Amino acid sequence: MPDPVVLAADHLWGFLTALRGAGLPTAPTKRADLLRTIAETSPPDLTALYWYARITLLQDVSDLPAFDRVFDAWFRQGGPGPADPPLEADDGGAQSPGGPGEDDPPPREARPGDGVEAGALSVHRTRDFGRTGERRTAFMRALEAAWPAVLPAVPSRRRRPARSGDRLDVRHAWRRALRHDGEFIQLRRLARPPRPRRLLILIDVSGSLRQHTPDLLRAAHTALRAAPARTEVFTFGTRLTRITAALAHPHADQALRAVSRLVTDADGGTAIGAALDCFLGNPRFVALARGALVIVLSDGLERGDHAPMVRAAARLSRLGHRLVWWSPLACSPAYRPVTRAMAAQLASLDHLGGVRDLRTALEEVRRLPTVLSGPRHLAARRWSVPRPRGTTR
Repeated sequence: MPDPVVLAADHLWGFLTALRGAGLPTAPTKRADLLRTIAETSPPDLTALYWYARITLLQDVSDLPAFDRVFDAWFRQGGPGPADPPLEADDGGAQSPGGPGEDDPPPREARPGDGVEAGALSVHRTRDFGRTGERRTAFMRALEAAWPAVLPAVPSRRRRPARSGDRLDVRHAWRRALRHDGEFIQLRRLARPPRPRRLLILIDVSGSLRQHTPDLLRAAHTALRAAPARTEVFTFGTRLTRITAALAHPHADQALRAVSRLVTDADGGTAIGAALDCFLGNPRFVALARGALVIVLSDGLERGDHAPMVRAAARLSRLGHRLVWWSPLACSPAYRPVTRAMAAQLASLDHLGGVRDLRTALEEVRRLPTVLSGPRHLAARRWSVPRPRGTTR
């Protein structure tokens, strides 16, 4: 009789192999997490094993039907069934998220078993961010029109001629007097007209945000279109990439294709602290954050030690005019920033909001004037999450 432990291990490995054959991406780190979880806490029944596998392996809710078919074939029907074909977008002509198509992906709620999982896998590949359809184009037009009205302003350094100001334009007055036999017949003043503050956008492109990354990049594209001289955009997953020039193309699809060639760590692991440390370690990048409105689009699911991420957020808050954090998870009414990383850095945030697509991005952009006009560091008071013990700001 074969050893039952060996049979169970072979059966589990066959299940993982069948998932790959069905077109479900399962990173080695996620498979290792599943095996480690089973070894440390044996599942009492098939339901527990199902949730172990679903939470650790599943990356996108659109993969759930194929995942359920493979799991049922291997664990509820007594053995492997017919091989599942690779996932294709074939339901009524709708396209899969991230592929060509204009329909927004279904909302992804922050609830147990939704597949949200931070990883440490470093990848080197490009990704197609899909085509911008009519629905997305309408939201992008609204976003582009909304950005100029909400960006904070600051007096410019150079003074310019104005009808009223705090200083006389003496040079202009002398030139006019020389034309009129030394008579001062017109006085003009100088003023410092307002100019928009710099806008710095940092976008998380790791695997846990795979479903939302295309719309987050399109939202950043609208900001670049609205204020091209004052906006900087970076992406981070396991490395930091400056995409301002690539994303500045007037046509959204061509801009996203240029970003796809430039960003090689999309859908990979998460190293938020290391990426932000890389940003803050570059003096040219630090100058972009000084006095700017800093917006971070990330779920905050840091892998490993969260202390570098918390320290980097605190320094960004000191450098910038405001530090705003938009998380797709915060779109759910049940969301609470209870992870150690998010709870520890709440004290540095001026606002924690929810953005998962262009519609929610438009809502948060329109909410910015309220955030910018109020006192600083209100995120901790609004969410009122107790700070974890043993953490430092």
